[in-house]
Amino acid sequence: MSDNYEFWKRIWDLKGNSDSQDLLYLDGYDHLNHKFDSKLIANNILEQLEVSEGSSILEVACGAGFLAREMQNLNYTGVDYSEPLILKHKNMFPDHNVLISESSALPFEDNQFDYVFCFGLFQYLPNREYADKTITEMNRVCKKKVFLGDLKSEKTRDTHFVYPLDTLMNMGYIITRCLYDKEDKTRYNALRDT
Repeated sequence: MSDNYEFWKRIWDLKGNSDSQDLLYLDGYDHLNHKFDSKLIANNILEQLEVSEGSSILEVACGAGFLAREMQNLNYTGVDYSEPLILKHKNMFPDHNVLISESSALPFEDNQFDYVFCFGLFQYLPNREYADKTITEMNRVCKKKVFLGDLKSEKTRDTHFVYPLDTLMNMGYIITRCLYDKEDKTRYNALRDT
């Protein structure tokens, strides 16, 4: 795996192994100059996906549960590649169904979930090949709609990855605006029926 993969894996594992219970810190949103409201973001994602009661939903890169805490009334499953973050998630939300998994090799059946989403994942992926596998896997396990949230159109750190916007559009993704800052033109979301 690449140096970027190892760099970010260490960061997430360190956060998961910390004593912190702060979900903004644990899931990497504490340093941003935006008000991060998990309820607002989760509701926007669910609205764009058009999730109905009783639907099954998978969150890829669920971290310690920043968004998952808002989805406790759904048939929710989460995955993350950081074992310490998954253990932290299970400790904080014992009723959540979460497990360790790479986003590029999801341990689920084809069409197992009605909806699949990620939020803030893609900038931490190591390269285009890994990102393509992640998209393929998310589409494979999904019956209805896939949501790729908080994508960047430009790097804000050398260690970030940026997926080409035009490629997503050519795949049939609909591009929507940043969920937490409507004025931000550098962040966007991508939504697609499977």
